[in-house]
Amino acid sequence: MYGALLELGPSTGYAVARTAGFARANTYAALEGLVRRGAARRAAGRPARYRAADPSSLMVLLAAEQGERLERLNRALADLGGKADPVTRTLEGARAVANVVQQLVARASRRVDGVIAAELWRPTLPAWRRAATRARLQIRVAGEAEETQGLATPGAPSGHPTMLLVDGTYTLVAAPDGSGVLTGLWSGDPLVAILASSALGVPA
Repeated sequence: MYGALLELGPSTGYAVARTAGFARANTYAALEGLVRRGAARRAAGRPARYRAADPSSLMVLLAAEQGERLERLNRALADLGGKADPVTRTLEGARAVANVVQQLVARASRRVDGVIAAELWRPTLPAWRRAATRARLQIRVAGEAEETQGLATPGAPSGHPTMLLVDGTYTLVAAPDGSGVLTGLWSGDPLVAILASSALGVPA
């Protein structure tokens, strides 16, 4: 429905229903759902006309909502306590890697050590600012970073893999694969953390 509205431009529900091939009642319900989620706007007047939100703005909105939900979930899980098996997962794509960097770094409570690629620095900067209020940052940026704001130091060779160790517990490693797609791995396994601390030359 969003795609049809984006293709048509400002349109009535009838026009969208005809383009999408849906019943008018279902179309109006779906359009109102888009309006509630911020994915579309409804102009005053009759018949009402709907306009799709800009895709880039929509992605920012959805990412913010997801971040809020994850923050609430994180607080709820922290209250549960208990022990669980460590998790190790692979990642594919710069957005996926950046999302995990933000989640791990923003929750750092003691220290974050490692190297981060310049292309990952800027989109994750808010998480670094937050971490700096309560954790010690020992971070080098690989490549040209526009502004480190005193949170990191330049100097790592361009092309150096991203390797982060958060609170001595969580590890993230990422580098482009043979086709240039950024791929990575994050883990809460203590053995992986020991390997990362050895590679970075920091205390385990």
